[in-house]
Amino acid sequence: MNTARNETLSLWQFFLLVIVFTIGTTVVVGRGDDAKQDIWIAEIIAVFFGVGLVYFYYFVLKRGGGKNLYGLLVQVFGTKLGYVIVFGYANYFIYISTRNIRDFGELIKVTLMPVTPLEIISLSMMGVVFYVLFNGLEVLGKINEVLGPFLMTFLVLVGVMIFITGEIDVTNIQPVLAEGIKPIVKAFFPTMLTFPYGETVVFMVMMTSVSRFTAAGKTSAAAIVVSGLLIVYSNVVQITTLGEDVRNRSIFPLMVAAREIALLEFFERVDILVVFILMIGILIKVSVFFYAGVKGLEFLFHIPYRYLMLPITLLIPLFSSFIADHIVSHFEEGLLVVPYFLHLPFQIGIPLFLLIVLLIKQKMKIKGKRGEKHENL
Repeated sequence: MNTARNETLSLWQFFLLVIVFTIGTTVVVGRGDDAKQDIWIAEIIAVFFGVGLVYFYYFVLKRGGGKNLYGLLVQVFGTKLGYVIVFGYANYFIYISTRNIRDFGELIKVTLMPVTPLEIISLSMMGVVFYVLFNGLEVLGKINEVLGPFLMTFLVLVGVMIFITGEIDVTNIQPVLAEGIKPIVKAFFPTMLTFPYGETVVFMVMMTSVSRFTAAGKTSAAAIVVSGLLIVYSNVVQITTLGEDVRNRSIFPLMVAAREIALLEFFERVDILVVFILMIGILIKVSVFFYAGVKGLEFLFHIPYRYLMLPITLLIPLFSSFIADHIVSHFEEGLLVVPYFLHLPFQIGIPLFLLIVLLIKQKMKIKGKRGEKHENL
């Protein structure tokens, strides 16, 4: 195998990759409980800011002359400090991969394999991720071209079937803004902004691998709009089916909502569709984070990332079982702690500082050229 190949994404592949990545675990795992029945409003606000955020990431890369995230960090912070921050980002991406693998393991234990050890379930998924990424980024894009439409179709189908069953009650989203805007803001920031929209910071590693980088900004923004609308759709389905109280008490609210489907006493237990949604979403999302993480280590140690994949592939399932004692603490940590201490610095703080420094350097460069022209005159 030629390991130097297959590291390019077409615009269409990139578009679908951002959509599936953003949907990922978002439509299955409950979040935004503070907004209660107004979660769909908070989600619309989050989508609006998500579009701005992903275009902001593109703008930073564009100002950096087409270098990816790791190249920019060394350019701006210097070799020593830059390498430290690169190492931080690589570990951040691998840590988020670990958390997503734990999400997958918990759902599979709840629905399909209650007696199977969590480590075995996680290792099975990581084996698939390893195989996909070992064949290159382009292979990930092609696999997502096949699986992505299924994910979106299954998601829409679940809502349609619940509607046909007659379990949807529109009054569950009323009254609108009963407690004002404050609960919506609390739900939106930082949790709904950072998860999943801020997580698109990972595409700063691979956006420069898109065949037409100049169109990557608009493409990623359009993908966020599509995925955001599907997430809003999922939230509305969950609230109108379960009500605010049941939804907020459910760990996997879409799964609970899907169990309400019973058509013609034949189509039942279609919650398996939700399992497929999560399986596809986890496969793509973990692959993207894992790829970005090992590419960071490749940048640091100058070792081809494929040589680094196997040991990390084996470690992630192990660490996924250690990061939390049980499912409740896992989700509490992911939704209440991680956004403040990891997401905000890595998703907003450092990229914003990068942009400020790049703009200052650009202005200084322009002033320097003007000064040279005056001297020549």
